[in-house]
Amino acid sequence: MKNRSYPLYKVDEVNNLKELAALIANKHGDNNAFTFERYGETVSVSYRQFQRDIDAFGTALLNSGVEKTKVAVIGENSYEWIVTYFAAVNSGNVIVPLDKELPEADIKHLIDDSETEVFVYSDGYSEMAAYLKENAAGIRRFIHMQEVAGLMEEGTKLIRGGDTRMADYVPDNRAFATLLYTSGTSGVSKGVMLTHYSLAKNATGACYNIEILGSNVLVLPLHHSFGFTAGVCSKALWGSEICINDNLKNVLSDIQKYKPANILLVPLFLEKFHQRIWSSAKKQGKDGLLRTLIKVSNGLLRVGIDLRRVLFKSVLSAFGGNLKLIISGGAPIDTKYTQGLRDFGIQVLNGYGITECSPIVAVNRNGHFNDKSVGPVLPCCQVKISKPDENGHGEILVKGDIVMLGYYNNEQATKEAFDGEWFKTGDIGYFGPDGFLYISGRLKNLIVLSNGKNVYPEEVEFELIRQIPYIQEAVVSDEDGEIAAEVFLNTEDYPDCASNLDKDIQEFNKNMPLFKNVGRTKIRDVEFPKTTTKKIKRTYK
Repeated sequence: MKNRSYPLYKVDEVNNLKELAALIANKHGDNNAFTFERYGETVSVSYRQFQRDIDAFGTALLNSGVEKTKVAVIGENSYEWIVTYFAAVNSGNVIVPLDKELPEADIKHLIDDSETEVFVYSDGYSEMAAYLKENAAGIRRFIHMQEVAGLMEEGTKLIRGGDTRMADYVPDNRAFATLLYTSGTSGVSKGVMLTHYSLAKNATGACYNIEILGSNVLVLPLHHSFGFTAGVCSKALWGSEICINDNLKNVLSDIQKYKPANILLVPLFLEKFHQRIWSSAKKQGKDGLLRTLIKVSNGLLRVGIDLRRVLFKSVLSAFGGNLKLIISGGAPIDTKYTQGLRDFGIQVLNGYGITECSPIVAVNRNGHFNDKSVGPVLPCCQVKISKPDENGHGEILVKGDIVMLGYYNNEQATKEAFDGEWFKTGDIGYFGPDGFLYISGRLKNLIVLSNGKNVYPEEVEFELIRQIPYIQEAVVSDEDGEIAAEVFLNTEDYPDCASNLDKDIQEFNKNMPLFKNVGRTKIRDVEFPKTTTKKIKRTYK
């Protein structure tokens, strides 16, 4: 979309998560805040009740001596998980969200590293709790999430009896409130220290850029900063009803059940959605008709007539019928998916963030976007490009309220991560003439050829997947001065694709600059291993 004046949305400012909880309770009152399944029944909790539950659980924690300590939480996405997070930080404790897919030994390492004393867990992690009782001496209290309701009742009685400790507590906005362990593609985790202020400002900053209207389904894992900040805090500021998905196997069924207007996802889901639409149409022999309808619809759009929700009603019904907006982050996404879903009436907006920045740095806007970019930088931070090359590409540096305090108990890593006040993201990017931020790749992945040319593997990978439709995943590396691509192929839809790969790679190379030509290829039998946020894990020599 052409660059033009596009004002920021109006947002109520908050300085900490306690102010956020109070604001949404007062502003959205008895409107549904969360909807979820509990023991086979659908339950809804209002914004006002959400604040009461936070205060009640926080009061119970304080009454039991949980004060100024670290509270770890692990489990599937759930209402109790969210209440635990807010109750812990709003009572003066530090929350430590843990990746539920990590093995016991890794969890123990993070518990020991973080000096956690309280462990809150869902029923699915009872065995892990038992393991930690035997092996993590620092934990002095274990709380099963089934106990949370009882503790809320206990806290409610205390509050009615005159206990004002939770109400009286005023957070230090700049103090350490959340400890998030990165799930980097290199496999090295560091503890990121975030404050009340950084989280609150990031949540409001995202709302300045994107308007969220209607309900949504919470899919992304809550232990990840993108899932919590954007999926809970920003959505709550808009008063959106948050329908909780607790199992990725049920994503589509939950979308059909809750009929959301918007959803927050990583690109892998968008690709699957797009493939599902066309695979279904092909099986029904309607793919030709669908292409014709898209041409007709796009022609009407050019003269200001939008009939997409009528023409593609059957397509949209697979996603509940109300889906209008998908916000995507965590990885690049091919424009064929953003435009492909937009053809059906689903707007897709891509963004960029990093855990150390709470995490959102930039995001495209509802009516002001460029699919090839990650959009304009949020008003809560500043971005500059360090040591740009002749094309303007350089490391992305971020400064502002959203940047972390540092890495927990790791002064050396903290020192290396900053250039003065600027946080060094390790990502390479540039600003386009539209003022939007564009991402080229990761600094650690950069390939420097013998002729001095820089190759960003992510760009080549992106083009491989875009230009050769049966390449489902690709990882590009340098092998003896030659660009090599390891690929995973979609043999289900393209059964003979392996025999065509060499020929198609030659055609691909004709469309690429010579220094970006792929010289070697290797076919994988299985998908690449991924992090819990669905990023491909890379190995570094």
